[in-house]
Amino acid sequence: MYMSKTFIVKGKAKIGIDWVNFKKQVTAPKKERAIDNVLCMLGGNHKLKRFQIKIESVEEQAGT
Repeated sequence: MYMSKTFIVKGKAKIGIDWVNFKKQVTAPKKERAIDNVLCMLGGNHKLKRFQIKIESVEEQAGT
């Protein structure tokens, strides 16, 4: 069994003609999966392609 950690993912997404800052909190076993979850979330909710999303930082939340 794996331990899930909480990550805070920050970045920018191109919505319309503007780049909009975002900050998402996700639970994942490792950093790469947290990034993939955010890409899937934004793509599904806002109909964005992966090239329209730029991840700037991924931080593991303290205490998890």
